[in-house]
This record gives sequence, C-alpha cells and structure tokens, in this order.
Amino acid sequence: MDIISLVSTFSSVGTRAKAFIEERDRQKLSTLQIDLSKSIIEAQTQLLEILSAVTEKERRIYVLEQRIRELEAEQAEKARYRPTKLGTVGQFFAYTLSDAAKSLESIDESEYFLCQSCFDGGKKVVLIGNGEGGWRCPVCKISARVTPDTFNVDISDDGCW
Repeated sequence: MDIISLVSTFSSVGTRAKAFIEERDRQKLSTLQIDLSKSIIEAQTQLLEILSAVTEKERRIYVLEQRIRELEAEQAEKARYRPTKLGTVGQFFAYTLSDAAKSLESIDESEYFLCQSCFDGGKKVVLIGNGEGGWRCPVCKISARVTPDTFNVDISDDGCW
C-alpha cells in the first residue's frame, strides 16, 4: 500500500499544484484586466478631450468664417462709394455712390452724400443739406458751409450751420 499511497500523494500534490497555478493565472489575468480597463478609461478620457477641442475649433472656424463674410460684405459696400469734395470752399469731403456702382445697379436715384466720419466708422448716414451750401450730419453733428456765400468756412461739430 505504500506505493498506492505514494501515487495518491503525488496525484494530490499535482492536483493542488495545478489548482495553485490556475489561481495564480486567474490573479494575473484579473490584474491584466484591471490594467486594461484603466488604459481604456484613460484613452476614452483623452479622446473626449480631443473631441471637445475639435468641436470648439469647428465652432471657432464657423464664427471666423461668418466674420470674414461680414467683413467682405462691408468692404464690398464701401467699394460702392467714393470720396467727393463738397462745394468749392474748404476741405469738406463726403462719400457718394461711385459711377461704377451706379452703372452696375442701374439705379436712377437722386444723388446723396454720406458723412465721411460716420461711414469710416461703419455707419451709412446721409448728410442733410440746407439748400444754401450748408451740410450737416444728423448723427455726429458735424456741419460745414461749402459755398462762397460768405467769406468764412464754418466747419464745426456743434450741429450749427
């Protein structure tokens, strides 16, 4: 019986060794699974940050494209006008529709003058004439007399003629 007992002991030792090895492998596998899960979570976090940055960049590009379109439209609008000296006295300039713009648009409208200060600031404000050589801007209140009705040129910004 000693041999049977010895074989039984070796068999038991083999079974236990096999069980220990399987347990060790399960623990290693569990550790690897935890490490893999951490790596996946880290990668997902980084991907989320990248996607957020891309979304913000796309939004910024859209805003900038809109701004470019606005600036191009403003530039095209400004290109329709040319500076013109009003009258023969002093140096009072205003903007008027250019000949090229008039011919392109085929518009037969009465001539009007835009305030230079306001137009350069991005606003289209039509100057008001008094019919006697005086012009005034209703917004910035600049005014000037541009005909030799009197010998003085009155360029003021107090709203007076």
